[in-house]
Amino acid sequence: MKATTLKTFLDVHTWTGLGAGMALFICFYTGALTVFTHELEDWDTINATAPAEQNYQQAQQLLDTTLAQHPNSAASVRLILSEPDQPGHRTRWFERQDDGSFEGMEFNLANNGELIPVDHGSHLSDFIYRLHYTAGLPASLGLYVLGFICVLYGIALVSGVVIFAPNFLKDLFIVRTGRNKKRFWLDTHNVVGVLSLPWHVMFAWSSAVLAIGTFMLAPFQFTVFEEDLIALLGPELGLPPALEVTGEPAAMLSVEQMIALAQRELPEMKPWRLRFANAGDRNGSVMVSGWVDTDALVKYGAVTLTTATGEVLGVSNPATTTAGSTFYRGLIALHYADFSGYTVRWVYFLLGLAGAFLFYSGNLLWVESRRKRRQAAQTGSTLFLARLNSGVCIGCMAGVSAAFLASRALIGFDEREAFTEWAYFVVFFAAIGWCFLRPVARGARDLLYLSAVFTALIPLFDAIYVGLPFWQAIALGHWEVMWVQLLSLMGALTFWWMGRAVQRRALHGDANSVWALPQGSRSPAGATAPAEVPLPD
Repeated sequence: MKATTLKTFLDVHTWTGLGAGMALFICFYTGALTVFTHELEDWDTINATAPAEQNYQQAQQLLDTTLAQHPNSAASVRLILSEPDQPGHRTRWFERQDDGSFEGMEFNLANNGELIPVDHGSHLSDFIYRLHYTAGLPASLGLYVLGFICVLYGIALVSGVVIFAPNFLKDLFIVRTGRNKKRFWLDTHNVVGVLSLPWHVMFAWSSAVLAIGTFMLAPFQFTVFEEDLIALLGPELGLPPALEVTGEPAAMLSVEQMIALAQRELPEMKPWRLRFANAGDRNGSVMVSGWVDTDALVKYGAVTLTTATGEVLGVSNPATTTAGSTFYRGLIALHYADFSGYTVRWVYFLLGLAGAFLFYSGNLLWVESRRKRRQAAQTGSTLFLARLNSGVCIGCMAGVSAAFLASRALIGFDEREAFTEWAYFVVFFAAIGWCFLRPVARGARDLLYLSAVFTALIPLFDAIYVGLPFWQAIALGHWEVMWVQLLSLMGALTFWWMGRAVQRRALHGDANSVWALPQGSRSPAGATAPAEVPLPD
């Protein structure tokens, strides 16, 4: 490959990586945690009283009460059935507000027959999941912004492969340590990136499809399919066919009857949701969906019926579904690790952390490539990115740990959700500000030590606020609490080790670096001061 061509790909890789790197760090770090979102919910609601398992008669009562008290819900109400790990039936729909936005509505049925808003109890897992797909931006904006960032992410992957390909076999497993820190970061960046490349390709693709798929379809919708594309793809995407509303009311089959008819078409399906379209209308329909025990990657099945007569409108069987539906749902299953058990989820967890490292190290490489090696003074852009990268990435990690602490300490408080989010954002933005007020090395070191302290406090807060120290969690079988505490201690030790590494480099590394202290604060040339010598202010 010509040197000019290689340089072009290097420039593309660099700038797309810089444009996407810090946002994707947040997405991957929080995404690693959302792999265990149900376990996080269990940790966060350890003192909550779950509703008892409910039957289909109670589901029917909930649906009837919802339609009677909220007639607007009939257009698209969903009935989520009670499950052992999420007991209690729920109805859910979205209502348009006066300002044009949509508000999610979700209700349980109380013992006295009244509708009560659903309180999931676990605000922490919902918030971390929202950080995963918005990077902290407002949800209505962040989803689309992250979708376009994932397109940049895909371009960075392709250009990175082109750059690394000529030396693929020679450099794949080589990580050169020593005084040349740029070479070390480049080697580790390449090894992590190449070994996890298939996973990153899948994530870049699936994230873009999930976030901005409608934008990708828009040109075909209006120019090729004459606005019929959505109707054509509806069954492939799991949307019930929209029958024409007649305006004539008609009695619906019972919930139990609908489920029985669906299971007649898919006997092996375990239903978990009924999605209605125009419930109560003569042309109303319902999609009964659930999980099918199959060896296929896609385990989602669905049967669509008319609500008045039970006529079968469509069947989606994982074993016989179309290639398009298999591809789309397989992509979703791969994205969310919904196709296997704990072994795969632990692999996703580690790959998520490795992905976060990939973006952090990519920005470090940019800083190292542009620093002045023969003068102490560095360019403004180099210092700016070094500070911003440390503030955003380390601030995210410290903020997530602070959110854990706030959620645990505020159990029982009405404003628990708001303060949990405030804890993250206060720490996150304070970390960025701290990095711009302090020399780069001191700022990064301080934030890593802060992350270590916050993360180490999580097991202590479990012991104080819910009476579950590590040994008690094991004795009572609260494995989700035990694992959170164990991973917190491992994370705290890792953050502390990283902080000391930054400190050692600041004192004894290359003097002409953004990670070095001013000459007057460093050890004399050739000195071997101990690693624990504090950085002077």
